[in-house]
Amino acid sequence: MKAEEGRVKHIKAMRSLSGSVRRGMWGAFGALALLSLPVAAAETNADAARSTLQRVQSNGDLRCGVYPDDPGRSAITTSGVWAGFYVDFCKAVAAAVIGNPDFVQYVEVGATTRFTSLVEDKTDVVMYSSTWTLGRESTYNVEFPTIYLFDGQGFLVRKRSGIGQLDDLKGKSICVTENTTTHRNLMQLNEQHGLDAKVLFSNGDSFFRGSCDAYSADRMNLATNRANRADNPDDYLILPDVVSREPIGPTVRNDDPQWSRIVRSVVHAVILAEEKGITQDNVDSYLNGEHDAEVDNLLGNSGDIGAQLGLNKAWAYRAIKAVGNYGEIYDRHFGPDTPIGVERGLNRLWSRGGLLFAPPFK
Repeated sequence: MKAEEGRVKHIKAMRSLSGSVRRGMWGAFGALALLSLPVAAAETNADAARSTLQRVQSNGDLRCGVYPDDPGRSAITTSGVWAGFYVDFCKAVAAAVIGNPDFVQYVEVGATTRFTSLVEDKTDVVMYSSTWTLGRESTYNVEFPTIYLFDGQGFLVRKRSGIGQLDDLKGKSICVTENTTTHRNLMQLNEQHGLDAKVLFSNGDSFFRGSCDAYSADRMNLATNRANRADNPDDYLILPDVVSREPIGPTVRNDDPQWSRIVRSVVHAVILAEEKGITQDNVDSYLNGEHDAEVDNLLGNSGDIGAQLGLNKAWAYRAIKAVGNYGEIYDRHFGPDTPIGVERGLNRLWSRGGLLFAPPFK
């Protein structure tokens, strides 16, 4: 977190310094600068005038920031292609905006570069397990357009340890990734709950090597680690205690409201598709016949939502056709029939007891 904030400040300082240097050089090189000014200014102004949507469509690919993680979230398969829950949202945006889910340039980011990659204009959107906080939006000049995963911080332990609930962690050692919201939450919990636990800055690998009694992270993170890194996943238990709320969402720069609405609308489109029973396989059948107004607005049979976003009318159809509805995306990567095996929980539709819903497509 500190390293990332430092990079943002450095970028801003360099921009300011660059301006000062240019002003200082003007007296000595005024004539030369004046000759080249029209061309340079025209290029700068033209680039600044282009929206993110225009740049993406002009370049013909979406620069999507992803973390090289374990299978399920975002990882390169043995076939050499990116796959995972977050990757599918990269594909959905590319399909909606460019017309092809394969037109994605995957940019590897990490905890210290996920936000700065946006500030430095190396990515157009970052699909990562980043928690939406107001402080992050203000500090890093980014925006979280929406939420695509409701999660919470938890703890992974060995079954043989006898640890079965939060209170059993008193006096134990807990591994956590430094400079994350999880780290800060754990320090507060340690003090307020009187755990008197020893906090070790390390990742899940250290936990599986026996370096600590528990590993704390978002529960989906814990399930992913258990499925992919444990010698025998059945030897490990995720405690029932949830000690924070972690709204996870994509991030974009905060200087382009149109682009933010597009990313948000793509996520909402696949959520609404699930609510309406539209799947990757049957979406074509919804292009004809009579349906309710929201379905027609979603798929471009009527209304002008696409035009309002700066896209054509088939934008949502392409996204759904590329990756399916939200339920299909979740079940494909996180669901009970996968090694990660996590029930939907809060990520069920609102009509099924969850928190997931899209605004009315009207």
